[in-house]
Amino acid sequence: MARLIEEKVLSYCENHHLFKRGDHIYIAVSGGPDSMGLLHFFKTIRDRYQLTLTALTVDHQLRGDESHQDVQYVKEMCQKWSITCVDTSIDVNKYKKDHKLGTQLAARKLRYDFFANEMKKSRSPLLAMAHHGDDQVETMFMQLTRGANPKGIPFKREFSNGWIIRPFLGLTRQEIQMYCDTNEITPRYDPSNEDEVYTRNAFRKKIIPVVKSYNPSIHESLLTVSEFLNEDEQFLFKEAEKILTECVVWDEKEEGQVKLNIKKFMGYARPLQRRAFHLILNYLYKTKEMDFSSTHIESILHIIETGRPNAKVDLPGGLRGIRVYDDFILTFHSISIIPYHKKIHPGDITTLPDGAEIQLEVLYQKERPLEQDPTIFVCDASSIPFPLIVRTRQDGDKMRVRGLGGRKKLKDIFIDEKIPKDQREQWPVITDYNGQLLWVPNLKKGEVEETSNNQKWLRLKVFNQTL
Repeated sequence: MARLIEEKVLSYCENHHLFKRGDHIYIAVSGGPDSMGLLHFFKTIRDRYQLTLTALTVDHQLRGDESHQDVQYVKEMCQKWSITCVDTSIDVNKYKKDHKLGTQLAARKLRYDFFANEMKKSRSPLLAMAHHGDDQVETMFMQLTRGANPKGIPFKREFSNGWIIRPFLGLTRQEIQMYCDTNEITPRYDPSNEDEVYTRNAFRKKIIPVVKSYNPSIHESLLTVSEFLNEDEQFLFKEAEKILTECVVWDEKEEGQVKLNIKKFMGYARPLQRRAFHLILNYLYKTKEMDFSSTHIESILHIIETGRPNAKVDLPGGLRGIRVYDDFILTFHSISIIPYHKKIHPGDITTLPDGAEIQLEVLYQKERPLEQDPTIFVCDASSIPFPLIVRTRQDGDKMRVRGLGGRKKLKDIFIDEKIPKDQREQWPVITDYNGQLLWVPNLKKGEVEETSNNQKWLRLKVFNQTL
């Protein structure tokens, strides 16, 4: 039986070009049946393929003396099988507290950092991991339930200065156990693998048995599906990289910030847009242990598609996105509204970054037009220099407030009206061409002298102001 399993794994490795003669293969070993079976497999074929083997094992310090004993067991077996073993101890609880992460994510980060550092000591190394067919089934079902692409676990992917390979993806958990029994391997068992508080364990114990009752070979079916999906993904991500070249500016001065040109971006198909943002978020989160999902990417795309200026989205880890005119900015830095300064001509309807619109009319009539509410401003137009200007506030802004009989600082107007500081930076201010403040929409109207028998009136109206 052991021989048949070894040939099955070898056939899988050859078909997928996982390793070649003379490779240096690092093997991630926990002491459990899967990784011990993998270690034994490579020990068996070592001389045949002239392989250099190094076992990597980690004490996560989560189960007291038990996890320490796991490491000792791996070291003893490596010595027995003449395999170099490198071990380390990591403080998962401290790291997860310092970085505000869950236990599983913190452990994975530290473990993979250790693997990467060891691999850098070798040229073109491979890291073999013991994921098997049942892991593949569990992963794909878990991805489906959270709305992610069910592409599963790839048989090979780039990592550190080499590749991660998974020779056991064609085997079931039962086959690996049989392999261990036949070769008289007595692996260690982690009791946390039975704790259904972890999602994967719950799927393993409750969901997958039901699925296998309908199709005992589900792992083989999904293995093929996973490989097709991963091939498709590789192609689509390569195409999505072209979007980054065409549409994205990587801010060298502000690390942790990118800017995307929306007009160019909208010329690409939706599947490529999604993957482009997947690449962008991977880049921005490269130093942060944060998960993002398809929901976050869809929220970004929604903002881009709706076309509303100044729309914002908050993402995990303090990352924020904002639409500024024809650009979309993703940044970990505080988002300050870019100052604007626009000319308004009679007959214009001008759109502001927050989505508000300003309409300017010049009316020729004897009677003064009505000002029914704070969204309308009317004054004598005979002495007003055009075009008008709509802009954000500036230091030292003052206006002659209608009915006040004097000038007042714009800063004091905002304070009196209890306008939050972040909104003051965005609030539109309208002046004549010479800079005289005429109107702060929905707050204060400026005093403009009216001539006798005037028949030329300026009328401004603001629509959709959300501030």
